[in-house]
Amino acid sequence: MADLTRVRDRTSRAAERARAEDAGQSEYLAFRVSGGVFAVPVAIVREIVRASRITPVPRAPHAILGITSFRGRIVTVIDLGLRLGIDSSANTPERGRTLTDAARGRMRTLMVDVAGETLGLTVDEVLVVHRFAPREIERASQAVGGDVADHVVGIARPSDSEVVQLLDAKALTV
Repeated sequence: MADLTRVRDRTSRAAERARAEDAGQSEYLAFRVSGGVFAVPVAIVREIVRASRITPVPRAPHAILGITSFRGRIVTVIDLGLRLGIDSSANTPERGRTLTDAARGRMRTLMVDVAGETLGLTVDEVLVVHRFAPREIERASQAVGGDVADHVVGIARPSDSEVVQLLDAKALTV
């Protein structure tokens, strides 16, 4: 009987520690861009929309697809693939990429609030919301090395076979 009581006490203490660690969890929206899995804090995501009509802006930086109207406001739309320095996720003939209908159907634009402004970030596919405790996030410089782009603030592993790069949305602004 005493052994059973000790086991219960250890189990309840472990459960209390787990609840305390979970209290500091942050939620991240994961998405795919050119085969890589990335995430931004859920708190900055205003809405996820299907790719809409984008008006090109002359002489805009290469990663800016253009502008669009979102809820009565003009929003700059950024090709997140180009901004990250990997393949473009945009389906634009001038950039030489053609998507299948299935891939085009999964493409989304994340409307995010960054520094008082709403931006659109094009992604290939929205995946899932992950919850990470601070101990589950490695600083990018520790996980990848010292020469990490400014936009990656951390690396998380939701499973043994999956790696998610956590992005600093403020650093993504062009």
